[in-house]
Amino acid sequence: MNTSLITSEQGLSGSLVQMLRRLRDAAADDWVQSIVYGRASQDRKKLMRSIDDQLVDCVGWLEPIRWNPAVIVRDSDRSASQWRKKEREGFDEAMALVESGRYGGFATWEPSRAGRDLEIYVQLRKACQRAGVLYLTNGRVYDLRRSDDSFSMGFEFLRAEADANTMRERQLRTVRLNAEKGRPHGRLPYGYRRVYDEHTGVLLRQEPDPHTGQIVRDAARDVLAGKTMWSIAMRLQEAGEPTPMKTWVEAPRGWDTYTVRQVLQNPTIAGKRVYRGEVIGDAQWEPLISWEDFQRLQHLFADPAPRVKGGGGTPAKTLMVHIARCHYCGRPLKRATDRRQGKKEAVRYQCQFRGCYKITISQPGLDTFVEEAVLAWFAQPENLSRLTADDDGHWLNTAREAEERLTSLQTRLDEAAEQYAAGKLPLSTLTKIEHTLRPQIEDAQRGLVPPITDNRIRTLVTAPDIREAWAALPMAERRKIIPLRGDREPMRRRHVM
Repeated sequence: MNTSLITSEQGLSGSLVQMLRRLRDAAADDWVQSIVYGRASQDRKKLMRSIDDQLVDCVGWLEPIRWNPAVIVRDSDRSASQWRKKEREGFDEAMALVESGRYGGFATWEPSRAGRDLEIYVQLRKACQRAGVLYLTNGRVYDLRRSDDSFSMGFEFLRAEADANTMRERQLRTVRLNAEKGRPHGRLPYGYRRVYDEHTGVLLRQEPDPHTGQIVRDAARDVLAGKTMWSIAMRLQEAGEPTPMKTWVEAPRGWDTYTVRQVLQNPTIAGKRVYRGEVIGDAQWEPLISWEDFQRLQHLFADPAPRVKGGGGTPAKTLMVHIARCHYCGRPLKRATDRRQGKKEAVRYQCQFRGCYKITISQPGLDTFVEEAVLAWFAQPENLSRLTADDDGHWLNTAREAEERLTSLQTRLDEAAEQYAAGKLPLSTLTKIEHTLRPQIEDAQRGLVPPITDNRIRTLVTAPDIREAWAALPMAERRKIIPLRGDREPMRRRHVM
């Protein structure tokens, strides 16, 4: 656990335990019951060493002012700036204790341990003011109900926030410079290892890891040879290979197609340096695969109609196989067949991931439901407008105007034909009217066609009968259309209950 609410001596350093025992033995009934809070931004191994050093200083300040350290709260590996990505469970616990009214004091080693964000100070100030709790930091007690103490402590938090901003600017500058020079930075990419100077700890180089690097090479080779990422993931899962996740994750989900794809979509494996999601040049480390093979892999990944049989390269036989996903584990559903004697063959979609197996659904029922939903979606002009990437609705307004104009022109032509049939209009006049109106009608009809660049979808939505056009499409083409939406990006694939 990264946080701990401690009312006993468990998990504390020996020197801190001794101080707490001595202080609690000396505490009298009139001593102020207090909360002591410690925090460290970098403590990935959860050793709590720097935090315990803070707590030792804090506890040392308590005896002269007759405060009893009733509760110790710690946050490990948690930032307190406005850019923090993780919640501070320990600080939230401490604030709840402050507001409970059972304690009269709250102590931190320095204000920055409580927070490097003015919003945190506002939260702390309000909690202390409402509960009448005194704040001890840097060896001095502050009463935040007093205007001078509130002002001076606000200045301390403002300075802590400024320090956090300066540190972040330096970090961003370092990241940018490292990126421009092709140097490694940040999290170690899967397939590599880093070599450090044994005396100074300075990073010397990033190089392919003999074991995981070969896993990346083999996976890339197998995908290019036509094998599926599912078969690769299951091979690694059965071999017990650790996934490329942070070592302190307690329950990794294991290898799956997402994991394999994530590894093979990282330009790092091709010796490229990435900055803010974009390739900016060559890196200083050796590539695991060639840039040409990397691009071939991305081309295969871009195809939304994957081949689904492990190693065989057999095209998909049903509409939603490997597109529909399990609601529980998020992995793609596979096709399964029941062949019972004397009964008709039953085809279903099933989650076949080891450890899940929670979803089974009829293949004909799901395919029919999805097809109806797709056809209904394409039948709506508002949705066709989204396919044109026209956010301001310009085409939709133009199409409505064209439809009104088409109706008016067609009505005029029909009325002229009725007058000719009734003997009220000569043929020459009818011919002139038709020659005049026909080009205008054709122009209005063209205005109803959405300017869609995808030939498959344009052919489908402009067909006289969209259902017949859909039925005539090959299975592979239908599977390519299903994952599309109005912004021309792969749509969020639906989870199946």
